[in-house]
Amino acid sequence: MVTGAGRGLGRAYAEALAGAGAAVVVNDADAATAAEAAAAIREAGGRAVAAPGAVGGTEVAESLVATAVAEFGRLDVLVTNAGVLRDRVLWKMSDDDFDTVIDVHLRGTFSCARAAATRMREQGEGGRLILISSPAGQRGNFGQTNYAAAKAGIVAMARTWAMELARAHITVNAVVPVAATEMTRTIPAFAPVLEEAERTGAPLPGWLRRDEGLGWQGPPATIL
Repeated sequence: MVTGAGRGLGRAYAEALAGAGAAVVVNDADAATAAEAAAAIREAGGRAVAAPGAVGGTEVAESLVATAVAEFGRLDVLVTNAGVLRDRVLWKMSDDDFDTVIDVHLRGTFSCARAAATRMREQGEGGRLILISSPAGQRGNFGQTNYAAAKAGIVAMARTWAMELARAHITVNAVVPVAATEMTRTIPAFAPVLEEAERTGAPLPGWLRRDEGLGWQGPPATIL
């Protein structure tokens, strides 16, 4: 089960899992995007079903697990990737800006992990929780109070759940990926650079590779 799997890194995770032989529940807040991603996996010879819904609350989390069990008989792996950005400096960030990002990233990770862990413990055969964090959660980022706090919290939850779920043979890991995606394109400092790299096929500039770990010198830039 991969949340936020309609595009970007989430879709890459879903396609990689399907390529390795997993049956994948493709979640995305946008139903059409989820359906297209699931269809593409099936066309490539994989097994996938779309399960749209905006993560955050318990109802969506439990429905995703129920879909996995109904379609494929069990749940073995959860990747919590869904996310949004509402970037503002501290003195301009509204309650809604803060709450929206915390709800999707932090509460969405919690509710989906809780539902998945409950099912995995019932199955009694272990499992894998893979939580997607961000460099912003490790070092902060200008204008991203909400996002950085959520991503740091995800790492803390991974450490805690790893201890709590060890006896059930459920491993918990936090991954801190870096990639050019449609979401990173919304960051004002990144947007023009990513658009130019995509237009020309040139490598991303040195400051973006060196300071943000985004891209590398060599192959043309690709926006996921």
